[in-house]
This record gives sequence, C-alpha cells and structure tokens, in this order.
Amino acid sequence: MIMKRQHLLLTSICLMISLNSFSQKLDEILNVRHKEGFAILNNGDTLIGNFEFNDSKQNYLQLVYIDPVSHKKSAYNPEEVNFFSLDSSYYFPKELKDGWEFVKLISNDCLKVYLHRRFFTTDIGSGDENQIMYEKPNGEYLLVSFNNFYPFKTQVGAFFSDDPDLSKKIYSNKYTKDDVLKIALEYNNWLLKKKKNY
Repeated sequence: MIMKRQHLLLTSICLMISLNSFSQKLDEILNVRHKEGFAILNNGDTLIGNFEFNDSKQNYLQLVYIDPVSHKKSAYNPEEVNFFSLDSSYYFPKELKDGWEFVKLISNDCLKVYLHRRFFTTDIGSGDENQIMYEKPNGEYLLVSFNNFYPFKTQVGAFFSDDPDLSKKIYSNKYTKDDVLKIALEYNNWLLKKKKNY
C-alpha cells in the first residue's frame, strides 16, 4: 500500500514537471514573452510580477498575469484594469468603437496621446498598424492612421477645430502626420491659456 502511494506520488510529480515543461515549450513556440511589471485593478488589487506580452492582438484585449508562487495564469479584460506598466510604459483601457482595448500612453497632459495598435483582416490577408490616439479632456477621441489613404488634414483639422489657429496650421499643411506630438503640445498650450483666462 505504501509502495503504491509512493509510486502514485512520484508519477504525479513527474506529470506536473512535464506539464510545466510542455507549457514553457508551448510559450516558446507561440513567441510568448514574459515581462516584469505591475497592474492596478479596478477592485483595488495590485498585481506585481510577470505578465505575458508579445505585442499581439490578444495582448491588447486581455492582460495575462503569472502568479510568482503558483505560476498560475490569470486573465483580465480591459474593463477590470485601471492601468498596468511594463518596461516603464503605461497602458490604459479605453472603450473604442470596436470595444474595450488597452492603449499605450505617450503623453500625459490635458490632451492625452496614446499609441493604439490596429489589427485588421482583408481579402488579401491580415496585418497591423500603429495609430496615434488623441483624447481630449472631455473624453472625445480621434484615431490617426499614418497610411497614405487616411485623410489626415481633414480629420485632424476638424478634431482640433475648437483651436482655430491650430486647425488652420493643419489645413495649410504646416503640421502634417509627422507632427503629431507638436500638434498635441500646441493644443495643450492653448488649453492652458484658455484656462488661465477664466
């Protein structure tokens, strides 16, 4: 009886080790990267340790935390997360037209600037592109693409029409898609002056 228990225990340990090894091999095959960081959840909990993040579509739809003791993985939807940080970059959940996603913070001012990863599928194949996301203090946002088909001057000029001088510079091509951060800086300065005048 004791011999059977020892055999069963040994078999269980071997199975657990091989499953863990298989899981690590699968992560390598799928190009899963583990990054150290922390997350603040909406329920007030703080998670510190490793997170799965390899810049794929799934990473922008779910945050996967790896418990440092049990190595158990837990997934969190953007609606459950206040923000998280990996490699000194901060990611915030945003409700966009296609649902909730994580976006990377670039500039934290009155007008916030984020990097948004757009993943798409066409008849030819699938791909992704980086977009800039401007977010005004009232929550209004605009996603700016850098491809040649995006009407930059029209879309961005209209979005910043509340600042006529900035809008004019965009419509006259003084500011182009290469100036997304200059545009944000000028708009933030305009907001600051406007605030001081009240």
